[in-house]
Amino acid sequence: MPIIAPFKGLRYDLKRVGSIARVVTPPYDVISPRGQAEYYSRHPWNFVRVVFGREYSSDTGRRNRYSRAKETLEGWIRQGILKADPAPSLYPYLQEYTLAGARHRRWGVIALVRLDSPRIYPHEETREGPKRDRFRLLETVGASLSPIFGLIPDETGEYLRKTAQACRSRRPAASARLDGVRHLLWRIDDPVWLRELKRFLRGKELVIADGHHRYEAALAYRNARKADDPGYTSDAPYNFAMFYLACAGSEDPGLLPTHRLLRRFSRERLKRLLKEMSHLNLVRPTPSLPALSDRLRRMRQRGRLGIGLYTGNGAGVLLEAPPGSSYPLDVEWLHQEILPQWIGPGAEVSYTQDLALAVAQVRRGNAQALFLVQPPPLTEVFARARARLRMPGKTTYFYPKPLAGLVEYKFENLKGSDPFEGV
Repeated sequence: MPIIAPFKGLRYDLKRVGSIARVVTPPYDVISPRGQAEYYSRHPWNFVRVVFGREYSSDTGRRNRYSRAKETLEGWIRQGILKADPAPSLYPYLQEYTLAGARHRRWGVIALVRLDSPRIYPHEETREGPKRDRFRLLETVGASLSPIFGLIPDETGEYLRKTAQACRSRRPAASARLDGVRHLLWRIDDPVWLRELKRFLRGKELVIADGHHRYEAALAYRNARKADDPGYTSDAPYNFAMFYLACAGSEDPGLLPTHRLLRRFSRERLKRLLKEMSHLNLVRPTPSLPALSDRLRRMRQRGRLGIGLYTGNGAGVLLEAPPGSSYPLDVEWLHQEILPQWIGPGAEVSYTQDLALAVAQVRRGNAQALFLVQPPPLTEVFARARARLRMPGKTTYFYPKPLAGLVEYKFENLKGSDPFEGV
């Protein structure tokens, strides 16, 4: 039951920055080095300087990208580039996007969520490096900078209707088109609507779609502050994180596969795998890569487990899991058996949703092999999360991501006031 609160969000002064599209970014973990450079050059106030700043060889323990993020954020606040909204608000957020030629709309609300709320369900494993990175940024800057992406199961569509209807007679506070996706943000401070939405969401589940490292960093930061704060209460500002609470039906067209590229492993081990599976009649050559992807989708629909393999020779092959396999998901078969037992622990694995780019990497020799997988059904994501079972990292990729820079939560904005006052 997510316990939510409105907040006085920090937002760019559009009279100063002009187009909001020039200053927002995707979340830090999908920004490539090339993308980081592009966002830096797009505008001197681009939010990448705060959420994913550059590192330099001259950096020290005191002077580094975390300290620069703090200085940048506080400088923009002093200069009025970022301004706090006048009243605690919730922020309805609409994403309009196209996939496979079809147009889609995803509604949700950006709100604070109390971290000790019951029925918050992560679904993916995390790694220590990214958690330490986000923790250090959080403790240095003292702000929730990029919304954690959460899903609110909404099979009846009631949450979607409540959100969309509230925006029908209001103008968006910000609008941006980035990488083919249109992002629309509203600000609502009407106490009646805030109270109604808070009551409605209090009875719902919250499944984390994206931002697991930010979520666990926020928990770790809350625990550290709580241990040092004799006056701690559950309404302490650091006991909240900013979430994008998206409406979720039984399916999500933006749930995409994340393929695996392999480097630095022995091709002999891969040949032995193919030979062994061929003896079991579990290797299926395919005429083309689109045909391989299509066969994987059809296998998933039939409840069968399969993984595509492309090594630059021919169109690739389909690997079928042996009958009676105990692995519910293809990524679990891949990461728990194929990679450790057949490829070896020294292999370097990278991840991508761009199949064409991945194929090009193999053809150019920048990677030795490509494993194609399918995304799990959304119902499986919910079921695993509710059971407190974690999937391997990068099992899911929800597209599009909520932007960083549309609105921020600076902890001081709640100090001295009850975030639930009037709600």
